[in-house]
Amino acid sequence: MSDSTLRDEAREAIHNGAESSEKSFAVFEEHASVLLAAIVDSSDDAIVSKTLDGVITSWNSGAERMFGWPAQMAIGKHITLIVPEDRRAEEDDVLARVRRGERIDHFETVRMARNGRLIDISLTVSPVRNRFGHIVGASKVARDISERRRLDEYRNVLLKHEHEARTAAEALIRAKDQFLATISHELRTPLNAIFGWARLLERPELDEQSRKRAITAIVKGASAQARLVEDLLDLSRAVTGRLRLDVGPLSLRDVVEAALDTIRPAANAKQIELVTTLAEVGLMQGAIDRLQQVVWNLVANAVKFTSRGGRIDVALRRVGDWAEVIVRDNGEGISPELLPHVFQEFWQEDSSMTRAHQGMGLGLTLVKHLVELHGGSVRAESTGKGNGATFTVTLPLTA
Repeated sequence: MSDSTLRDEAREAIHNGAESSEKSFAVFEEHASVLLAAIVDSSDDAIVSKTLDGVITSWNSGAERMFGWPAQMAIGKHITLIVPEDRRAEEDDVLARVRRGERIDHFETVRMARNGRLIDISLTVSPVRNRFGHIVGASKVARDISERRRLDEYRNVLLKHEHEARTAAEALIRAKDQFLATISHELRTPLNAIFGWARLLERPELDEQSRKRAITAIVKGASAQARLVEDLLDLSRAVTGRLRLDVGPLSLRDVVEAALDTIRPAANAKQIELVTTLAEVGLMQGAIDRLQQVVWNLVANAVKFTSRGGRIDVALRRVGDWAEVIVRDNGEGISPELLPHVFQEFWQEDSSMTRAHQGMGLGLTLVKHLVELHGGSVRAESTGKGNGATFTVTLPLTA
């Protein structure tokens, strides 16, 4: 066999092999394309491709399910078909970044379904290049994260509530600790006086004048302790719903005047001017002793926090089917940030052992409970320290 014949057979074999390789590659490429299309079509995510001008060129089944637009209606339309009006600028930015060859990963945004429903999605956008490497479009994958967002929001709400509950519990524990310290101090002070004067009474050489002073001091200390214990019991009964009210028709004006009669000596002792404006408001159903306790506590509180020579105004007026008892003083006042706490159990603005005013701070708490048991409400107002305070009790009148 000649050399030329061998060369011809070799060329033919090479040509046949090349044709076979090209056919095999074409079959493989076709198979890969079919497989890729099947994967894209079966995906739960919305997989969409578009031109650099934003025109949709492909739309898988996931996109149909997510956005409600059939492929034949979506393809050829602009991508703003699913972009809310207030997100259009966002889409322009995405296309600009794709033109620069950038890939956008897991960008969380909002898109709109055919029925107008807004969908929280995580968006991944990649540039699409032709065989020459030029960017000719974009491929985007959108994943519905609405459920995850709802769970995140629900978790955040739970965390917020848990934080608020923990903060409130810690504040209550601190307030109770302060309260226990205060009550120990308030009980011990009159007890020390009682014990000291009682020991003096044991001395046979004690003169009559000193004996009378001792008895007066003992009675005063015992009365203070009895009043403190009674306040504690009243608060306990009110909180647990076991406070007894002897309800009947009454004149609120008479109730206010009776309470003022008991507190007037304390006001006079501090040279505080007690000014009253009491209108006749009609009858109401209530417990006379408890409503007197409400007025007494409010006015006594005003006397305590008003300086010598100050003024307290007490007014009674009718507003529709309601009566208002208003106690206003020009005393120390209350800081605005502390106003929400003035009726809170176990709370005092100054709970230190060196505070200027004695007492456990139960008076206003009792006022709130007693007023609410009568179907009314109470509020406190003050423009700040040094500007006095106003307490307004609102009670329903008998129809």
